[in-house]
Amino acid sequence: MKREKVRKFRVKRNLDYMKPAKFQDHLTLAELSARVDKDPRWIRRLEDAGRIPLPRRVPMGKLEIRLWSPEQADEIEQIISTHRVGRPSAS
Repeated sequence: MKREKVRKFRVKRNLDYMKPAKFQDHLTLAELSARVDKDPRWIRRLEDAGRIPLPRRVPMGKLEIRLWSPEQADEIEQIISTHRVGRPSAS
């Protein structure tokens, strides 16, 4: 009997209350991951590896939230759309 992978869907919440007024059009990590349909952990790994544009980090109390501009989000979406499964072939 095959076990199917169950995808965990998170409850979509409006996070605009966390963004400062001048960053209302920017995307948080949760919003970006929903837009590109990828896990937030994977986006963090791409960020750490320098493969996607770095977000602006805005302090909110003891936290810092990542905020990507709409242009950065478009660029990230384009970068992720070119990803292929597997390892690159050896030259």
